[in-house]
Amino acid sequence: MREILSAPGKLVSEAKTSRPTTELKLTGYRVEEVKLPRQLNVELRGQQVAVDKAWRVTLQGGPFPVRAMPAVIWIDDQIAGYGIENETLSQITAITFDSSLIHEGGVVSISYGEDKEGRVRISQRLRLTREGGNQ
Repeated sequence: MREILSAPGKLVSEAKTSRPTTELKLTGYRVEEVKLPRQLNVELRGQQVAVDKAWRVTLQGGPFPVRAMPAVIWIDDQIAGYGIENETLSQITAITFDSSLIHEGGVVSISYGEDKEGRVRISQRLRLTREGGNQ
């Protein structure tokens, strides 16, 4: 996972706002496609599949609180992954191997624990760059 967090990625979608919104002071997000150095077998929707790409979803804002429950990043109603905070607590990043989550108009949100009702949404929806997204 550490490799994927620091590997170079291709920008797929990005949004920024000059005015932080919500109690988490969200200022935007970035989605990057990361080519894996080798194929991995991962579980997606209950099945083992071979993948050669991952998507890094990073939320900006904060400082994000460190809580007993982990930060969870969602796209629409699906969990993209559990968030990992950077040192300054200004970003939370999750890794997903599920390409179906990365689509035009997707809603990015965050919760602490898997609390669907308590999610905080980013107002800007996913807008894919020409080269990015499902291919």
